[in-house]
Amino acid sequence: MKPIFLLPLLLVLFICNAAAQSTTLKVISYNVWNGFEWGKDLTREKAMVQWLKEQDADVIGLQELNAFTPEKLALLAKQWGHPYSLLLKEEGYPIGITSKTPLELKSRMLGGFWHGMLHAKTRGIDFLVVHLSPHSWQVRRREAEIISSYIEDVINANQQEKYMVLGDFNSHSPFDANFDHANPETLKQNQQGDSLRYAEKGADAHQTLRNGAFDYSVMSRFLSLPLIDVVQNHTAETSKSSFPTPLVAQELSPEKRAQYRQRIDYIMVSPYFEFRCIRAEIINSGPPDALSDHYPVVALFELD
Repeated sequence: MKPIFLLPLLLVLFICNAAAQSTTLKVISYNVWNGFEWGKDLTREKAMVQWLKEQDADVIGLQELNAFTPEKLALLAKQWGHPYSLLLKEEGYPIGITSKTPLELKSRMLGGFWHGMLHAKTRGIDFLVVHLSPHSWQVRRREAEIISSYIEDVINANQQEKYMVLGDFNSHSPFDANFDHANPETLKQNQQGDSLRYAEKGADAHQTLRNGAFDYSVMSRFLSLPLIDVVQNHTAETSKSSFPTPLVAQELSPEKRAQYRQRIDYIMVSPYFEFRCIRAEIINSGPPDALSDHYPVVALFELD
């Protein structure tokens, strides 16, 4: 008879434990750089899996899953504790999302995008994972308008107040104008890249800068929805850099590399999460120095 009496107690403990686990939400956005060299860099892949396992996030948005299949993403996700995953596509530079809790696919969008947008839902929250154009400010502005209109017409129109947009935006925030001014080599490097492309292709060349200057209108469009930049609210000016890491700038001294710092990776959230965010940061030291060319963005939320 003992098992019969124990069953209600075990059920109560299970429900209480599940409730306790659901009071916080940890989200990571990470550009993993060329899918670990299209699957050839197994050492870096293994290190990334271990780091993500240690982070114990609830939801992870990923960019540059090159040469990934849904099966490969599912296999790696299970290793860091996520039994659920979705991949946008298999060609080019795919986007993906993994989660501890079941994922509902809402939309895969490719038209009008450089890489695409993946919309999934879990725990009653809509997640839009994005990777905007790395080379054209005009394409980025078009992508920002498509995403913003989608939020207005699909998510807000359905009175959904819980949503996040995360990924590699390849764009600078107007909040970072002083940060950009303090790191002038970033602008110079972009100017040189644009000049080389223009010399090669003329007026048809993609330009990452608008008239030789950073274009802040992309992030301004998202901020105007409004979306909340959680890192801006929780991170010191000197700790905002999300690109590059030492892995991609090994030839530069730490002092020189510091002059190339920029923030192009974000977790943007709806107003519902603005005051529920208890921590947000870009982890730009330690193990992530050797995991990708980008640093991960991490945010922790306290839910009702």
